[in-house]
Amino acid sequence: MAFTITRLDAKFPEPEFSALRRVVFAQIERASPEWAEVVAAERDAAAQLAVEPVAHAPIVRLVARVGEELVGWTSGWAERGNLFYMASSGVHPEYRRRGIYAALLEAAIGHAAASGAQVVRSQHSVLNNPVLIAKLKRGFHVSGLSSSAQMGTLVELTLHLSTQREALWRSRAIPLMEPATVGQPPGSNVRSEGA
Repeated sequence: MAFTITRLDAKFPEPEFSALRRVVFAQIERASPEWAEVVAAERDAAAQLAVEPVAHAPIVRLVARVGEELVGWTSGWAERGNLFYMASSGVHPEYRRRGIYAALLEAAIGHAAASGAQVVRSQHSVLNNPVLIAKLKRGFHVSGLSSSAQMGTLVELTLHLSTQREALWRSRAIPLMEPATVGQPPGSNVRSEGA
């Protein structure tokens, strides 16, 4: 099966994209009238205050197509600190396990690196094992856990694009040991009660 990955300079094509998104996330999203009410109330409050939308970095959109059919996407943007945030990705269930997500991931990482990013960061539902596994295999590390009113519990993943940043991250992530226990077998400094 041949597919193509291309960058879009405009929004994702509609209604094609919304339909694909619903299919991709069918197992980890559910409709929430409560969430819709919160979003609508926030929109109404902002309109009454005449609040201008917050400016964001340009969104980078990459799409995967088989022929003319949209079968996958990824999107993201640059953030402060030479960081690229991968915001949303998905592949239609009928086209999974064919290298499309891996190609989208590599295209996003390539774009981030070419744009000067030193780090690629993303957040995922704890239920999204296929993407978590794919990113961990690619070299991403678990770097955080958070909770979102809309998305529930999220795992943050981070990929350091330079060996120096990776080494620094590892040196700060590894737990410290008491100097007396360095070189001793694990658990040799554990004392039991009453001993």
